[in-house]
Amino acid sequence: MNVNVTYKKILVPIDFSDASRKAFYVALKFAKLFEAETRALHVFEPMDTFDGANRVEAEAKEMARLEDGVKRRVNELFAKGGLTEVDRRRVFVDIRGGKPWKEILTAVVEQDIDLVVMGNTGTSGFKELLLGSTTERVVRRAPCHVLCVKTDDYEYDPIPVPTKFKDV
Repeated sequence: MNVNVTYKKILVPIDFSDASRKAFYVALKFAKLFEAETRALHVFEPMDTFDGANRVEAEAKEMARLEDGVKRRVNELFAKGGLTEVDRRRVFVDIRGGKPWKEILTAVVEQDIDLVVMGNTGTSGFKELLLGSTTERVVRRAPCHVLCVKTDDYEYDPIPVPTKFKDV
C-alpha cells in the first residue's frame, strides 16, 4: 500500500489553554515541515439575545477588543515558542462566534483543511459524559486528519479492565 501524506492547510483551534498553546507550536512545526499554511482559529460563544442597539454596539466593541487580544496572544505564542523560522505570512488568524466544535468543522470544510491540530485537555467527568468534548466531536466528524496534542503534564489514567477479560 502506497500512502502519501501531504498537508497544505493546517487548522489549529486556540483557546490559550496549555493544551492549545502546545497544539499551536506543533501545528507550526508541521507547517514548516510540509511547507503548509496555518490557520489559527479562536471561537467564542456569543450572547444568545441582544437587548437592542446598545447591546449590538457593545458586542461590536467586544468583538474588536477580542480580535486585538487574539492577535496579540498569537504574537506572544510566536515570541515564547522561539518560532522565528516560521514564515508568518503563511499564518492566518480567524475569529468566529458560535459553538466551538461546529465552527471548527465549518472552517475545515470552507477552507479545505488537510489537518487539524488541537489540544486535548484530558478532562473527564459528568459534564463531558453528558455533552462530549470539543476534541472528541471534531475527531468523530472531521473529513480530514485530526492530531490531538496532550499537555506535558498529562497523566494517563487507564480504565481498569474487568478481571474476566484480562486473559482474553
